[in-house]
Amino acid sequence: MNIVDLFKLVPHTEHQHGLTDSEFEAIFTPDKPVVFNFHGYPWLIHRLTYRRPGQHHIHVRGYKEQGNINTPLELAIRNQTDRFSLAIDALDRMPRFRVKGASVRETLVNEQIACKRHAHEFGVDQPDITDWKWPF
Repeated sequence: MNIVDLFKLVPHTEHQHGLTDSEFEAIFTPDKPVVFNFHGYPWLIHRLTYRRPGQHHIHVRGYKEQGNINTPLELAIRNQTDRFSLAIDALDRMPRFRVKGASVRETLVNEQIACKRHAHEFGVDQPDITDWKWPF
C-alpha cells in the first residue's frame, strides 16, 4: 500500500483527512504486525498513529542519522529500509515463518553483507542494484 496523505493516519476527529478507527482497522489490522517503510523519520509515523487500534503492532523503518554513508543502498541498509531488511522484518514478525523462513532469512542477510562488502571495496552499489530497470 502507498500512503500519500499522512493525515489519513490520524483520527478523523483530529484532522479532516483522518480515518475513523474502523477504517483504520480495516487497513492496519489491530492484531497483525505492520512494517511501515517511511522515507522520513520513523517517530513521525508513531506520533500520527498514537492511540490508534493496534498501534503497538506498527513497526516503522525510516531515516536514522548514523555516521558516513558510501552508497544509496548502504544508507537504506543502515536505515533498515532496503528490500532485504523489510523482508527479514516481515519473516521475523510472522510466527509461522520464524523456523520455516530461516534459510530465506539467512540468504537475505548474506545478500546484505555482500552488498555492503561491494560498496566498501568499490565505492558504488553492485551493478544488479544500480542497473535495475522497470520491465515495462
